[in-house]
Amino acid sequence: MNRLWVSTLLVAGVASVASAGIINGTFDSGLDGWTVSGGARVVNDDFGLPFSPSGAPAAGVIISWGGSWDGPSGSISQIVTGVTGEQILSGELFAAARYSDSERPASVDVLWNGTVVQSLLVPSEDKWAADFPWVSFSVPVTATGNDELKVNFGVRFAEWTWTAVDNLAITPEPASLMLVALGLPLLRRRR
Repeated sequence: MNRLWVSTLLVAGVASVASAGIINGTFDSGLDGWTVSGGARVVNDDFGLPFSPSGAPAAGVIISWGGSWDGPSGSISQIVTGVTGEQILSGELFAAARYSDSERPASVDVLWNGTVVQSLLVPSEDKWAADFPWVSFSVPVTATGNDELKVNFGVRFAEWTWTAVDNLAITPEPASLMLVALGLPLLRRRR
């Protein structure tokens, strides 16, 4: 009976980790769950932005002849709760800028508790958004149960600039899952 109770708690713990974490990281519900600043909004195939590998929608900033030299032109953020320990933060990023020289780059920075953990910086080129790829990322982060996830979109006065993010997710690091998996058989041996 005791073994069954402990096993149930372990499975429930893994299930709760799977359901906790980033709210609306696929942006299927618009920007619900996100704090928005600047020009950040939901973007689909706006002005030639290619769909993310898993499809639309995404969040980002698309602008013509606008932006900022001093900082992001828009951002989204949220507090990630209910997740602790070593985790994997993953998602898809897009940055492209159309201009005749490379001096007006587009960028997307992903920050975890104020530290940049992933960055995509693309120099401007005389190309359209469809000529640039989406970039997948997966990085380790340490979660405390109350962590800020922020995405900054950098736009710097190109003829057109496209920046976007999609499919943000946080999952337990594989080694953490392995420890849970190894613990279940040990429960049987104790008896």
